[in-house]
Amino acid sequence: MLTEDDIKRIFPAFLRRFYLHRYDYLPGTEEISIDNTSAEGLVADGQLAFDTPEGHRFVATFEATSADKVEEVKYRLNTRYFLWDCLAFGAVFTAFAYTVAYYRAFEWLVQLGWEGNLGYLLGMGLVGFLGWYFGLRGWRKYRYIYAIEQFKQYYADEQWIALADDVFFAPTDPYLMELKNQCIYHGFGLALVSADEAVRVVVAPSRLGVYGKDRRIVDWIARRDWFKAVAQNVTAVAQYRPKVPGLLDRTWNKTTRPVRYLVFEPLSKVLRRAGTQSQHLAGQTWERFMSSQPIQKWVFVFSLAFVAALGYPVITHREERIEEIVDLSAGNPENQYGYLYEGEEEPHPRGIPKQYPSHSPVPTVSAPTPEPVAPTRQEDIPTIDLTGIEDEPDPVQQPCYPYRSLKGWIICESIFANRELAERRVAELKRVNIDGEVIPEECFDIGRGYMVRIGRTHTSEAAAKEQIRQLSRRLQSLRVYRGEPQSIQVP
Repeated sequence: MLTEDDIKRIFPAFLRRFYLHRYDYLPGTEEISIDNTSAEGLVADGQLAFDTPEGHRFVATFEATSADKVEEVKYRLNTRYFLWDCLAFGAVFTAFAYTVAYYRAFEWLVQLGWEGNLGYLLGMGLVGFLGWYFGLRGWRKYRYIYAIEQFKQYYADEQWIALADDVFFAPTDPYLMELKNQCIYHGFGLALVSADEAVRVVVAPSRLGVYGKDRRIVDWIARRDWFKAVAQNVTAVAQYRPKVPGLLDRTWNKTTRPVRYLVFEPLSKVLRRAGTQSQHLAGQTWERFMSSQPIQKWVFVFSLAFVAALGYPVITHREERIEEIVDLSAGNPENQYGYLYEGEEEPHPRGIPKQYPSHSPVPTVSAPTPEPVAPTRQEDIPTIDLTGIEDEPDPVQQPCYPYRSLKGWIICESIFANRELAERRVAELKRVNIDGEVIPEECFDIGRGYMVRIGRTHTSEAAAKEQIRQLSRRLQSLRVYRGEPQSIQVP
């Protein structure tokens, strides 16, 4: 069984032979270093550097992995990346659903109130979040491999992953297949080291020159060079010694350290499955390069801001009422000066003629006094035989006759001041297959306007209200809604 130190000893010799035939580098310029560390805390198990005939300093790094460090090369779910994608998609889905409801059912959103709107937004957000969570959890872009992510943190001409041949038990191991695919995608090399010190190249590094251009250059310091610098110049190194904390810092540390140790750290281990995530590299876990994505955060914030912009007019919307517009403290608003025009008829009137002036009595027409008629004989008066003809009332002269016998609750959809407007509303409803009729309010002694009645007469108020709820939803869906209908008890 190969150890990591065995791979560090075997693999540099292979790299020297490999690049000798690959680049024909200048002899005597090669340099091999083991256990390299950067100032940012990055680690490279080994490095080979040499000068090419073109004068370029070529640097190749490798990561040695033995069976006891298999967690370095096994993929796991990139939890932070995945959850932020879920949140971003949930926010976008919520914004889309709320936009559709805003333009298609604004009145419905207003009727929900702020509690209903909040519940609707949370429900849509949960649908979007869980849809992405369960639908795309297995997407390959969320497969995180520590060794690959560490290589992506810095630039080198070529980068290798050197595995002991006993790390994976079969060539078809799904973890090995995913590691191979990601090495090909990112242009990294992959090699297997056997117990007899033979090295087999599985994937050669890419030479296209398109990988690693957006990564930073790091200055590697070999472990032996670090100790040599410390031994030769202790004064220069002393300036990097951490300063002794002050009184406030020491007090704060003494207060918070027991809380972190006894509460937060055990809870964190439970939540992050400490049994599989307990290994550390340079004081960090294998998930140290799992960083949340800033794009998803901005998408999430902008989506919430967009929803808030749509929700504000919904929450603050109020229907205007006549008592909120006109001062009713003085009685009938039509009696207020200048509200309605009350003068003589003009070519360009400045207002609406008043309907029921209170200061002038309703004009009455007195019947003319009949002139005396000379008496005639009974036999000279012509008569008509009305035998067999029933005394039926004329519906034109008595428009309330059909409604005098109604008992129960009727549904009044709207009320108008004149019959022509009421008939227009009935015609509008008939165009969407809703039957209605015009009934004068005086038939029920409730006013002098004209109501639009829909539906039949109900025997109970509960049945009438249920019919009103169904009718309101239907009117809203047909986009002919003008307000909630009312139930009126007759007679």
